[in-house]
Order: sequence, then structure tokens, then C-alpha cells
Amino acid sequence: MKKLLSISSTKILIFCALGLMTTLGAFWHHQSNQHQLEQMNTLNQGVGTCFNRISQTFTALMIKDIQSPYLNRGFMGLSDECLNETIKGINPFKQNVGKGYQTLNKLISDVHWFHESVVRAHSPMLAGKEMSTPLNPLSSKFSQMEALKVNLVDEIDMTNSRIKEVLANDEVLLGIGLMMFVLAICGIALKEYNRSYIQREIENQALNLLRANQANVGAMVDNLVVKGLQSNGLNVTAQIFKDYHGDLLERSAGKVVYQEIKSQANPEVETNTMIEKVEKYEGPKTSFKEVLLSLENINSKDLILANDVREVSLAVAFESFEQMVNAAVNKLASRRTGQKKIMISNQVHSDKAVVSLFLAGSTFTATELEFSQNNQTLSVDAMDMNMIILREMANETESKWHIENKTDRNGEITGMLVRFTVNRVPKDAKSAKNLISVFKGKKKDFNRELAN
Repeated sequence: MKKLLSISSTKILIFCALGLMTTLGAFWHHQSNQHQLEQMNTLNQGVGTCFNRISQTFTALMIKDIQSPYLNRGFMGLSDECLNETIKGINPFKQNVGKGYQTLNKLISDVHWFHESVVRAHSPMLAGKEMSTPLNPLSSKFSQMEALKVNLVDEIDMTNSRIKEVLANDEVLLGIGLMMFVLAICGIALKEYNRSYIQREIENQALNLLRANQANVGAMVDNLVVKGLQSNGLNVTAQIFKDYHGDLLERSAGKVVYQEIKSQANPEVETNTMIEKVEKYEGPKTSFKEVLLSLENINSKDLILANDVREVSLAVAFESFEQMVNAAVNKLASRRTGQKKIMISNQVHSDKAVVSLFLAGSTFTATELEFSQNNQTLSVDAMDMNMIILREMANETESKWHIENKTDRNGEITGMLVRFTVNRVPKDAKSAKNLISVFKGKKKDFNRELAN
């Protein structure tokens, strides 16, 4: 069960589509072969009917039944027409019948000769004269025609056997396709039920937190939000939120301390003083606009267009960050069509900066997207140097990077996007300790205030 739920919805949908296509293809092929089998059976019956008419003519001649309608020229003409209609019916399937097509042609030719010979033998008999033509050649010819008819029926039976084998295979394939389709539908339903169940559980946990007056505890809220995102398949977003919120909680825990002062008048009342400790930052500092200026100097003037860029000081080494962003520019430029420019923009948050590079009209490959997820199963040799530099520099600068094929509201791909999330340099504090507030209350009230 767990293995089934771990399969992505995309794979299940692909499996469902494959099962549906297999079912429809097998059904169409089965119907086509079923039609051929019906045509072969009709052909077999037609050959038998036509040869019975020829046998009736031969029997009437052998017993010298002069007035028999089977010796009438019109009757024999209809027999010839019967075989001609039969060969017209076999024309669409002559490749399937094989040698049977040539056998039927030979039979038609022999029957025509046979009927002409019967007319020559029958005419003197109608005039009351003795038959001057011996019947032995006609008997021999009839034996030959009978042998041709047997061979033709055998060829038709062999064709029918092949078609029946194909029909059996079609039925097996049809069953497999239906089974795949049903299993995929069950998988989708199971995943949807599991997702709904998890969401109900998350809502119940959130309601319990509210009732227990614990909705302001950061770690519990963090866990609820992460579960909610993961239940909707947003695993990367959940990890980003978890890292970001965990970082905020760590900063809050490291910056804020409190002092408890017992009230002399009322020992039960505590006066809590919140004090923020700020440590001076001594790491690398890089101006984003300086990096952007360097990129514009390195590359051609018509390649980059900065859009809504804000100055921000980044907590990374200049050379490493410049090399990482330049690798992204080179990667996008390798897919550039026409005179389209690479759009660079950034967003500044309290402790992070997000840098985005976008090129319209082009896409990343599936292998590149998988490589960006730090998939260790992919060989580095399969990637170009820019992708390798992106991953190595991101690890070196402790930055997060993400690539995707951007889509619009209709699901149409609009272009390639590379996004970096980099730490900001914290603002310098005026003093080592800053007094935030002083208030009276019990320790649990202070903890609640601190969590907010």
C-alpha cells in the first residue's frame, strides 16, 4: 500500500493513458481481424456453393439427363458469374489468403473450359444424335477442378487459423489494457482518498491546537503547514518553508532572552524583560548591483535586461556568486532564439534575497530538471559545464537554486526560469543589546508573547 501511495500522480496518469491506448488499439485491431474472419467464412461458403452448381452440371451430364436444367447454358453462366463474384470478394484479402488467390483464378479458368466442353457435348444430345465427344476428358477435368477446390478451401482454413490466433492475442492485449486502466483509476482514487484523509487529520490537529490554546507555538504550526503542503504534492515547497521557518525560529531563539524579576509586593507576579542580542556579522558581503554590472560587462549588451532590480547586500563571496549567476546566463543563452533577452529580477525579504533569470520561448530538458533536484543517479558527464557549475557554486555558497519550465494559466510553457535563494547580510545593530519591552506577568504569558 505504501509503495502504491509513494508513486507520483504523473506516473499513475501515464500508466492510465497507456492502459487506455492499449485497450482502444487492441479493440480496433480485434474488430478489424474479426471482419476479415467473417469475410473468409463468407468466401468459404461462396466457393462451396459455386462448386456445388458445377457438380450438379457434371452429374447431369454423366447420367445423360438431357432435359436437366443443370445443363442449361443460362445455369452454367450463373455458375461462372458465381465464381467471378467470389474472386471480387477475395480481392481486398488476397495477401492474407496467399496461394489461395492463384488457386481460385486457376479454378475459374478450368470451370470456363469445362462449361464450354459441356455445351459442345450436350448440343448433339438435344438434336437426338449420338454423342460423338468422349466424356473421359470432362471427367478428368472435373477431378482437377475438385482438387483445386479442396486446395482453395485448405488455404482459406489456414488463413482463418492465423486470424483466430491474432484475435486471441488481441483479446489478451485487450484484457491487459483494461486491467492497466482499472488499476490506474484505482490508484488515482486511492491517492485522492489518502490525501483527503490526511487533510482531515491536519485540520483536526489544527482544531485541537486552537482548543488547547497552542496555536501560537511555532514548531507545531510549522509541522502542520509542512504536512499540508506535502499532502498536496508540494514537497519542494514544504522543504523550503520548513528550512525558512526553522531558520526564523532559530534566530528568534538565539536573539531573545528574558530576565525574571520577582515583585517584592507580590511574589506571584513576575516582571519579564525582553532583550535582543545581535551579533556583529563578519562574513563575506557582495553587492547584487555590482554583480549585475559585472555580468553586463562580460556579456553582450543585447543579452541581459535588468527588471525591477533592488540593491541588496548578499552574504556570499563575490567571485562565487558572480560565477554561479554567469553560468545561469550562459545556460539560458545557449537556448536563446532570435533577439530575446534574459530578464533578471530580484526580490528582497527579511533575511533572504531571491534572484530570478528568465528566457522566453525556450525549455529545459527532462534530464536537466532531474539533475537540478540533486539526483545523484545522474552522471555528471551527461550534463554540460554550466549545469555542473550551477550546482557546485550553489553548494559552495550555501545557496538554494531551482530551475523550471515556466507555464501560464492555461498550462502552456512560456520559457526557462532559473532562481537562486541567497542569504542577506544582517543589519548591524547599534548596540550589543537592545531593550525590546518590559511587562508584568507569569512565565507562561511571556512564552506566549515570545512565540508571537
